[in-house]
Amino acid sequence: MTYRIFSLNVGKPKIYQLEGKDIRTGFIKKPIYKPSFLTLTGFEEDGQADLINHGGEEKALLLYPKDHYLFWNKQYNKTFSYPAFGENITIEGLTEKDVFIGDTFQLGEAKIQVSQPRQPCYKIAKTHGIKEMPAVVTETGYSGFYFRVLKEGTVKPTDELKKIKEDRNRVTSFEIFDCLFHDRKNKQRMQNYLQLTGLAANVKATLQKRIDKLG
Repeated sequence: MTYRIFSLNVGKPKIYQLEGKDIRTGFIKKPIYKPSFLTLTGFEEDGQADLINHGGEEKALLLYPKDHYLFWNKQYNKTFSYPAFGENITIEGLTEKDVFIGDTFQLGEAKIQVSQPRQPCYKIAKTHGIKEMPAVVTETGYSGFYFRVLKEGTVKPTDELKKIKEDRNRVTSFEIFDCLFHDRKNKQRMQNYLQLTGLAANVKATLQKRIDKLG
């Protein structure tokens, strides 16, 4: 299966005035039209301001489905331009329900692997001036998903995303998101997800803490 890259996006952290406050963020990105080198922690021209909650090898690359933009445009009666959700790649035909944790893809010269769902960030609301947006992301599961980089390499805007290996456990990014935000006390489900070798360590730590609290 191959999927079209609709927009390739990068942005270094800068200070923006959002809703009357100065906020330093790398959320606001712009499309690029030339090749970019993808390292283990993301594109060379990209970056994050909050390195505790964003970035790192387990969140090296953020993809957001182009398919969801129609929903957002209708929801708020406005046109959201790519990349409105801070994504590195706006992808066509591939959503959170279509990718399994641990799936491996070829992206240009690079090789990447699905690691975890993206969790709603307040900067979505601040950037667009819509307070409820993170809550709607949580409700719908239209969150996007992260990849780790298994092999570094150059990526061109004209490249396609090609699945080269499907994880045998077949647990979707959407299912992990649902467990994190809507099925928070399902101990058996969380224990099952802890066995996923492809699931990011930070998500496993969250699940383990919840299991421990449930006793």
